[in-house]
Formats: sequence, structure tokens, C-alpha cells
Amino acid sequence: MTPRDDATAAQVRAAQPDVSTWLAANAGSGKTRVLTDRVARLLLEKVEPQHILCLTYTKAAASEMQNRLFKRLGEWAMLDDTSLLDSLRELGVEGRIDSERLRQARTLFARAIETPGGLKIQTIHSFCAALLRRFPLEARVSPQFVEIEDRAADLLRAEVVDGMADGPDAHLVQSLAHHFTGEDFGRLTKAIVQQKDLFQDPLDLGGALCVFGQPADVDEASIEDFVFQGGEQELIDQIIPPMRAKGGNDEKAAMRLAALPPLGIHALSELETVFLTGAQAKEPFSAKIGSFPTKATQQQLGSLMPLLESFMSRVESARAARLGLNAARKSLALSNFAHRFIALYEEQKMLRGWLDFDDLINRARALLNDDKVAAWVLFRLDGGIDHILVDEAQDTSPAQWDVIRKLADEFTSGQGARTDTLRTIFVVGDKKQSIYSFQGADPREFDRMREEFEQRITAAGQKLQNESLLYSFRSSAAILCTVDHTFSDHADAGFGAAEKHIPFKSLLPGRVDLWPVIPKTDEAEEDRAWYDPVDRKGAQHHTVILANQIADQIKQMIDSGETIPVDGKTRGTYARRPLTAGDFLILVQRRSDLFAEIIRACKNAGLDIAGAD
Repeated sequence: MTPRDDATAAQVRAAQPDVSTWLAANAGSGKTRVLTDRVARLLLEKVEPQHILCLTYTKAAASEMQNRLFKRLGEWAMLDDTSLLDSLRELGVEGRIDSERLRQARTLFARAIETPGGLKIQTIHSFCAALLRRFPLEARVSPQFVEIEDRAADLLRAEVVDGMADGPDAHLVQSLAHHFTGEDFGRLTKAIVQQKDLFQDPLDLGGALCVFGQPADVDEASIEDFVFQGGEQELIDQIIPPMRAKGGNDEKAAMRLAALPPLGIHALSELETVFLTGAQAKEPFSAKIGSFPTKATQQQLGSLMPLLESFMSRVESARAARLGLNAARKSLALSNFAHRFIALYEEQKMLRGWLDFDDLINRARALLNDDKVAAWVLFRLDGGIDHILVDEAQDTSPAQWDVIRKLADEFTSGQGARTDTLRTIFVVGDKKQSIYSFQGADPREFDRMREEFEQRITAAGQKLQNESLLYSFRSSAAILCTVDHTFSDHADAGFGAAEKHIPFKSLLPGRVDLWPVIPKTDEAEEDRAWYDPVDRKGAQHHTVILANQIADQIKQMIDSGETIPVDGKTRGTYARRPLTAGDFLILVQRRSDLFAEIIRACKNAGLDIAGAD
């Protein structure tokens, strides 16, 4: 057998079926292969398919993992002895491989197919749904519950809001709408549902003020009494003429003072703009004592300056109270609305027998942590799970980790249903690729949970091996070095010195081009045909300019016959072929205006483009 290179050796170590493993895997390092290799080796060790649980984050990832595994097992069923032996050695199987073991390897495909319920390679949401269906009474859910998709949940939330707006809770909607500045109310209600645990307890104004560091009795009247002690309007009227006469910054400030609303809480924001320094100043939001107005104007004001500077100091001192009170009132409006909205939303879901994705996790978590039934549920499950594999662990939320923790508790307690059986946990992730923080994912949990599991496994007399996959099979050295250099000072995000990317194809050519930033253009109306859609961006809009540049660059590279490297006939060699439209992948941060404009520009340029995704 050809000696293994370092990258393959690391994969083989991580796929060892007889030891628990915590794996940090860089992008393109072959983590999906390691997952499927480990499952295959577990099956070779005569682990029953139903005793293996693979959890991943998306249905696409679960499908990809299952397809790869079945493809490999299917190939084994058709190989001759010599080819199958080579395949098993390449997988990392050591020791004597006799005809009986080869026969067993050929039967794995049929065993996996015939397993009741199939191999458990699924998302954590699917697993939790199956758990709730198995123990509906213990979980206090309807045995016929329905998992709702995002679209149905969006419509139900909108229906609940409409009901509140037309009923006795209309004041809650109005109060929140007074402060809400977003365009999409649905995004707000979705975020409320995702963070519903934070709104379980009602909030009062005094409590909200304390959160923002203000006394519980602060109100608009007390702030006004502190700032406006009498004579302020007359003072402003007196300083405006000299400031206007001076011109420049004094004149601009005088114009703002002249446009003030009646002095009171609503005038403070504008007074702060005139009297206090800006956010970028050496001492931000401090009174401009000695520097406002200009020296020449100060001399003209004479005896008015002490009164003005005292007024400016009071505005500065009141700023924190004003902002705290404003934030507290917004928080109170949000809390009151959310508290009632969540109750109505949960009621409507219960009446329909619906559970959303968050419910699946939270109900399963509650079930496994319920002292009255958790032991029974875990005992029943314990007879069915010996090996847990967790994919995309960097995107696992604390609630999901809690489910995994409870499932693995018996692995290290010594009280499991089958104490004579080897039991392992395998976790793979990459903190640098965490993208689901908006759904509660916290990449810091990856390290914290590793430490927790390591303590538990070590205390049980077992071993947790920490491995890393640093080699990238996907990118060239030019790209990987750029990434490492860009994030060299971000160890907290998983870019520590020990996590540098290593290109497997070290001789593969690569290039990183940095384009000049396109300045943001004004939203001024352009002359256009009357039939053009009003929401279509004009030709000089920055998103349209960038989209056209991208499309033009792609077309120019294809038309000029530029080439890209491809693997040669022998390992480590490369050939070149002309570029095609299918060689380009355009990544954007989100589906904003730029997303649609790029697709439109590529189509206008005559490029073959599949569209979104």
C-alpha cells in the first residue's frame, strides 16, 4: 500500500471507530469524508446501523453524507477480493482481513438498507421530531403534531399581529409601532419568537430603567426640571444674533438653535448636537466649554457666557438620563408586546397541533431535562444509541448542545443500558465557518463543550482525542495565505496560530484580485423611461456599477481565452483548459439589491447563469 500523506493520515486518525474524537476541520479539508469513513468503519466493527446517530445542521448535508456512504457500501458489494482489500486498507482498517471480513463488508450495503427506519443520518431538528413522536405524552405534545415550515410560521405570526391590532391588544401594537423603524414587521416577530425565553417575565418601567443604569423614578418631567431651570429661551434668543453675524460654524449653530421646538424633552436631542462634541471627539458627547461659540463671539456675549456654559453642562449631564429613559420606554413597549404576542402565537400553534423548528429543539430539551420522565426516556433511547456523530458543530446552539449532552450522559456515567458495549462521540466543526448566530449558534460553545466532554470522558476512564484537519484540498496557497493573513489577529474566531491553512495542492496556481471600492452614490432620481419599474436601480447606482463590472470581467476572461489549472494525469501535475461560465461562483453576503443586479447583469451580458443558488 502506498504510504499515506500527512493529510490522509490525519483523516484516518480522526475516523478511528474505537475512540471518541473532537475534530477541528478547516474548510475543504475533507470532513464529510471523515464522517462517512467513521460510519463505515463502525459498521465494519459490527455495530448495528440503528445504534449509530449522525446529526448535522441541514437536510442537504444529511443527504450528501447518506449518499456518499451508500455509494461506498454499494461499491464494496461489487468489488473483487483484491480491490476490496485495497479499499479497506485505504480506509484505515488494520490487522488481518480474511475472507469472512470481506464477506461482511459486502453485506453492509444490504444491512444499512434493510435497517428499520434506515440509518439515522439526519438534522438535529429531524431527530428531535422523531423523539417527540416516540414520547408524545411525556413531552406533552399532540401525537399528531405537524412540523410547520418557515412560510406557514410567517403567515401565522402575521395573523396573530393582525388579530392583536384589531382587538383589545391594539394599544400594544400601537405602542411598539411608535418606536419601530424597520420596514418588515415580520422580521421583528420572527426574532421575538427566536428569543422568546427572554420575554417570559413581564417588564416594568422601573426595571427597564435599572437595566440602563438609571434611577427607577426618572421621567421626562424630572429631566426637564433639571435642564431647564428658567431663562433658557431668553438666553438662546440673545446669543443667536451675534452668532449669525459671525458667520461660519457659529451661523450654522444659530440656525439650528432658531429652529428648536419648544424647550422641553424633545428639544434636548438638537441641543446636544449644538452644545456637545461628536462621537469621534477625544471626549465624546462632552460640553464644548471654552470652544463654543468661537472666541470672537464669546467676547461679544460677555456676561452671558457663564449662563450658557452652565446650560451646556446641564445638557451634557442629562444626556445619559434622556437616552436611558428613551431606551427603557422602547424596551417596555417591546416587552409588553412580545409577552402577549408569544402567548397568542403559542396558543394558535397548540390549537392547530403545530410545532416550529425552535419548538422541536426546546420540547426535546425539556423532555430530556424533566426529572419525572427523563430517566425513562434516556433508558429507552440508551438501548438504541451507541455512537453519536455531530457535524457542523460550530453552528450548534446552546439549546441543541443541551440535547446532545443529555443523549451522551449515559456514555460516561457507567449506568447505560448496555455497559459492555463500546460507546463513542465524534464532533467536527470549524469556528471560522459559523454563520448561524442569528439562530442562536455560538461558536464559543465548540471549545466549551470540548472541555466539558473531555472532563466527563476522562473521568470515566476513557479518552477523547483532539484532532485537526489543516490541509485544504479545495484552494490554492495564494487564497489560503490571504485568508490567514487577513484574520491573523482574530484568534477568538478560530484563526489561532495552530489553525493555519495548509494547501494540499501546494503547486496549484492561484490569484487574489482586490478591486477598488465603488463609492456609494446618491439616491437622486435619474431620467429614465416612464415604463421602467420605479424600484429599478438607475445605471449610475453603485450596485448596478459593481454588478456590471463583475459581468464584464467574467465575459472578458471567457472571450479572451483565459485558462484555469486542472489536475493532470499524474498526481501533483496540472494542465490548463479554457474558462467557461460554469467555472465562476459569485458569493454575496446576503440577498440584497446587489444579488439581483448581478444576475441581471450576467444575463444582459449573455452569460450562462443558473440564477440564485
